[in-house]
Amino acid sequence: MEEKRINFNENELQGRKNPRSLNVKEDQLTWGNFFLFFLTYLLLIVVISFFVSLVFVVIDSLAGTGLNEGLMQIQYASLLELGAFLITILIFRSIRDFLKDQFDFTVLKKWSTYLYLLGAYFLVYAAQILFIDVLEWEQAGSQIDLFGLNAIDLNVLNILLLIFAFVVIAPITEEILFRGVLFGFLNRKIGVAFSILINLFLFGLLHPGHHFSTAIMALAFILLYVRTKSLITPILFHMIWNAMATYTLLSQVILG
Repeated sequence: MEEKRINFNENELQGRKNPRSLNVKEDQLTWGNFFLFFLTYLLLIVVISFFVSLVFVVIDSLAGTGLNEGLMQIQYASLLELGAFLITILIFRSIRDFLKDQFDFTVLKKWSTYLYLLGAYFLVYAAQILFIDVLEWEQAGSQIDLFGLNAIDLNVLNILLLIFAFVVIAPITEEILFRGVLFGFLNRKIGVAFSILINLFLFGLLHPGHHFSTAIMALAFILLYVRTKSLITPILFHMIWNAMATYTLLSQVILG
């Protein structure tokens, strides 16, 4: 009996030496995997868009449906980006392991979470007033032209797809990419200050017409993420804010 006990302990020690049994996020996600993840995501967007467009061109030439022209509309382009995002996540196990502990729903049971959400709302709202109304560096409603909403036939299907794209797809994918992976990894490697600056710069850069206010929005998302230690909180706030923005934009388009 004593010999069996010793063998068990030795096997246990060997198991502990196995890297796969350790939850060491920094070792799992290297600089190489970090850059390769984003590169793969961008390449997949291009590749998937190309092949889907190619198929639609063939269909258009045979049936004259005009599918390829509609493919470039924001609601369908978002679906292609979602496909690229999901495939990339499936490819990179290191990213999945890095993110697996960052979706804590129990934060929604804490009253402090809702105080943080309220504070984030006032921060973003104040930024909108500052950059749109006071400084006039940005223009309200400019996203209508940016997203080509005036050129979209706002039937029931397209409205539902637009809501899904702006209120569901964008908040989830952007928070995982920008806060979960980008900020989360850089924060471990180069520190919080530079990580925040890089996040704000890139997030603002990728939102034409509202560079400054979206940079402040990124700051609000990071603060929610840091304070609650869960991506659920910034995703929820992102969804709420985008829902209000989508309602405003669609109302302006529908009412002319």
